Amino acid sequence: MRILLVSMYFPPYNAIGSVRAGKLAKHLLEHGHDVRIITAERTGPPKTLPLEVPLDRVLYTPWWDINGIPRALARLRRRLFGKKQHQETGAEGYAGPLAGLANGQPKSILRRIALLYQNLFNWPDARIGWLPFALLGARRRLRGWAPHIVYASSPPPTSLIIGQCLARRYGVPWVAEFRDRWTEDPYLDMERPPWRQVPERRLERYIVSSAAGIVTVSEPWARAFRSTYDRPTIVVTNGFDPSDIDAADPCLGSPGSGVLRIIYTGGIYPGRRDPSALFEALQLLEAACEMFRVEFYGTEESLVAPIAARHGVSHIIQIHPPVTYHESLAIQRRADILLLMQWDDPREQGNVPAKLFEYLAARRPILGLGLEDGVPATIIRERSAGFFSNDPHAIARQIVAWCEAKRKAGHIAPLPDSVRAGFSRDEQFGKLEGFLLELLGAREDKRASGG
Repeated sequence: MRILLVSMYFPPYNAIGSVRAGKLAKHLLEHGHDVRIITAERTGPPKTLPLEVPLDRVLYTPWWDINGIPRALARLRRRLFGKKQHQETGAEGYAGPLAGLANGQPKSILRRIALLYQNLFNWPDARIGWLPFALLGARRRLRGWAPHIVYASSPPPTSLIIGQCLARRYGVPWVAEFRDRWTEDPYLDMERPPWRQVPERRLERYIVSSAAGIVTVSEPWARAFRSTYDRPTIVVTNGFDPSDIDAADPCLGSPGSGVLRIIYTGGIYPGRRDPSALFEALQLLEAACEMFRVEFYGTEESLVAPIAARHGVSHIIQIHPPVTYHESLAIQRRADILLLMQWDDPREQGNVPAKLFEYLAARRPILGLGLEDGVPATIIRERSAGFFSNDPHAIARQIVAWCEAKRKAGHIAPLPDSVRAGFSRDEQFGKLEGFLLELLGAREDKRASGG
């Protein structure tokens, strides 16, 4: 197959969407397919991911930040009022377009202007300024080459519009990948007024209904997409690359230390995905505080520190600067316990953090917080991969049990290799490869029958 992959996130830019897209391109190339990638040059994420495909296969295009004006308003507000604003980050780790204007502050005139600007011009999202550059870049750089199929990965939803446009240009089918939802995403990075919600849902339906197939990351989402769009839909979870994981340190946690190290890698969403339940449990164990420590890597200190202070556990919290992707994998394997956080809300159903599969691959016990009947909780319980609860007392008892196990054995034993079975990138992308071939086969059958 000749496959054109459209993804705003791609190595070397370090974002979780880049990891999936980069590994997908690598898998398809290794299995004999002719893959070209259209992606965006970035200025925010560090360039720390290895590029595992030939550079000449990747077209990096510029893009226009249409929210330059709201950002300027945010800077002006800070100068006028002297208040530090924190940027919220979306599920893919990029700053929301308002850059702090909307973070719980009263609706000032500047904020109202910024919100109005956003809702008028961020269609379908803040990255729409990439669309003309991606289309023009494809026209100029892909002359003499045409795909059999276009594969567009979202977020941002702008990628789906680009995918649809390119598929029409080449007269080929296209596939929509949803790593996160579009209009149904509860983590949307701006306030949508009622007058915008209906036309945006219509836009989503118009775009996605033209896709030959849909790929998503969990069965609850797949059921919803099948019901809404009546398109072939497959679940391709995130996963791990054994060559990344098994090259890291042995998964023995931190032997020789009497302290139970609970590790978290990544960002948090205060009030949604945050460590409040864990901190409350640690507060209950204050008398034994010398027995454990919670370490955060790449988490903004201003988001964690207030929660820790509120629960009186600041003295057992350590916050480290961001690390590279491969460093984070090694850190996970050296943890005693890995912390996974979800939002305890029904809207979180089907949301599966990509780090869950890295954690499973690390074979360290997982402490999960959040939606107790969600997909991550189910996987952790079914595979005996850790403990999932929102009850501080239950969490406290489990931490004490882990501390005692480490005291007796000198380390927390690694989980069996079976906990990660079926979640390697090759296993998951093998399903995707077959799905793409089926879609192309169905198209040829339809043509042959005159349909």
